[in-house]
Amino acid sequence: MFAPAALNKIESKLWGGCKRLSQKGQTAARLLRLVVRGGRKLVRDPGESILILRMAAWVSILSMLVKFQSLPRALQMVAIKAPRDSPGPSIETERKLARAIDNLLGTDLLIFKPICWKRAAILHRYLALQGISTRIVFGMRKAADGAVDGHAWLEVAGKPILETTTPHYKVTYAFPSQDDCNFQLSSLTNRIEH
Repeated sequence: MFAPAALNKIESKLWGGCKRLSQKGQTAARLLRLVVRGGRKLVRDPGESILILRMAAWVSILSMLVKFQSLPRALQMVAIKAPRDSPGPSIETERKLARAIDNLLGTDLLIFKPICWKRAAILHRYLALQGISTRIVFGMRKAADGAVDGHAWLEVAGKPILETTTPHYKVTYAFPSQDDCNFQLSSLTNRIEH
């Protein structure tokens, strides 16, 4: 197995050569860099690497489901219920899960883009696995320039969690919910990717 220093050297040489490639080649270079960084992550923290791979599988499943199902149905298929007798995770566990999904979606490659509804759906699932029930909230607001802006976040007991700032949006849908969802997610993702 490579030592982290050796992986850094390999990544530096590969990335240096890849910077000179065309646009198509740059995507391949980003993928190559991602593989090298993933290898380094696997050496340094195998547990988090496996968590990120599992999350990647669920992001892939969710991305396919929203192409063929309504938003509530896709979320229903990905979500699980938190056990009632579980005390819930610590703040550190919540942050670790958020950091893992943020690292995955931060790759900004293929379907792994920093889109809030994907982050909220996957965190909803993984927090439930740790025993905490959350609600995914979707909201919209009008920006100062007149543009419509949207966001999705998680709430526990009506309070947002794992957000850097408090979301100030008009709630349009929440999951789980008995209310109907009257918009298609695919129509929002092209315009609203917060």
